[in-house]
Amino acid sequence: MKRVIEIEKLGQYRLDNSLHTWFHDKVCERIGTADGEKIGVPQTMVEEYRACVDEEFEMLKEVSGEENETKAILKKDAECDRLLSFILGVIRIMRLSPRQEVAEDAQHLYVLTHDKKRIQSEGIGRKPARIDSLLNDLKKPEPAAMITRLGLDEAVGLLKQANEDASRLQRERSNLRVRRKRPSMTQIRPKTDEVYHEVILQLQYAYKNNVPPIDREAIAELVRHLNEHTAHARMTYKKSLAQRRARRKQKSVPTDADNPV
Repeated sequence: MKRVIEIEKLGQYRLDNSLHTWFHDKVCERIGTADGEKIGVPQTMVEEYRACVDEEFEMLKEVSGEENETKAILKKDAECDRLLSFILGVIRIMRLSPRQEVAEDAQHLYVLTHDKKRIQSEGIGRKPARIDSLLNDLKKPEPAAMITRLGLDEAVGLLKQANEDASRLQRERSNLRVRRKRPSMTQIRPKTDEVYHEVILQLQYAYKNNVPPIDREAIAELVRHLNEHTAHARMTYKKSLAQRRARRKQKSVPTDADNPV
């Protein structure tokens, strides 16, 4: 039997967060179910490794939750954009009204809102404040009467509600981030990788020295499973990489719509 055990290496920094956590969870599970005395890995090291993996799982849950929160914010932001487009569009087109008083109202509101037309291009964080500024201008007595005559009361009310919802969702997300006070994945992952490498070195050291009660066959069996997990993670990474490249290539290919005949 060889004096050195070969354990497949894996560029863990290349893996996305889900695959990184999956890989370490499988490895930790294998090591945790093995006989610690036979493989030469102390229980304290296994527990430290498991704590790191569990922290990654918790962070993945939080990231998933934050993604849902972000989707809700983006949806509400799109609603604000749509209502803004409608309100500003009606004001613009009603300047051509055959009714002189309506056209004059529309022209007055057009001048008032002209500098607000770029609100939709603002970042999500700044947009609610810009919309609030617009709504404050529109609720003043004279503009408010013009809004009513143009039939825009409902749209303005809906914009006010949508903007309040967007602001509330952003505050809730910020408050959650403060309360969690967790390190980011970029801080957690290196610690997991570090403990993993310590475990691997421990296995290699135990196998090489072969001091009882170390069992080389038990280590070899464990390493066989670890190498399988490494191969699977590598294959999954390469498959994902190929898919991303294919999508980028597909986007770069001009379509008939891009090149009309």
